[in-house]
Amino acid sequence: MENITVENYKELMSTYVDENKLTIKKVSKAIGCSELTLMRLILGKTIPSDDMLKQTGILFELGFKKYSKLSDAEKEKISELMGSIGGGALGFATITAAVSTFGVAGLSAAGISSGLAVLGGVIGGGMIAGVTVAATIPIATGLAGYGVIKLLKGGFQEVKVSMKNIDLKWEVVMEGN
Repeated sequence: MENITVENYKELMSTYVDENKLTIKKVSKAIGCSELTLMRLILGKTIPSDDMLKQTGILFELGFKKYSKLSDAEKEKISELMGSIGGGALGFATITAAVSTFGVAGLSAAGISSGLAVLGGVIGGGMIAGVTVAATIPIATGLAGYGVIKLLKGGFQEVKVSMKNIDLKWEVVMEGN
């Protein structure tokens, strides 16, 4: 499967909903966003935030049934394990590694080991290096996230006032809209 990007999000999500015979209402409820938010994203009126890209990646990796059974805390923990998204793209190796590292029910020991090996491959190591990478991701994410949040709060304050239905946790307004 291809990487999830802000450019291909609407096609990937639309296809996922159709192929799995889901509704916008069911998917938005599972993710925790409004139906209008997901509809705007699928229609291309807004673009997905990093949080939305991560949650969508987890949804695609686990499947709707398993994903919808995760608690909000579990979804957030897996999201944290993925770290920062570079260039508005999220690769499936990152998603698989984070999900495997978290130990979602249904993944085998081999799946977890291969996930750690993928993470270790980021720094040129194997599974043991993957454990180290997995342990440092939340710390690095926290530091990077703090700077991004400070920047976004200042920059999007005006947007939030003028577009009352936009949920900046899940979507970002494109220039010109």
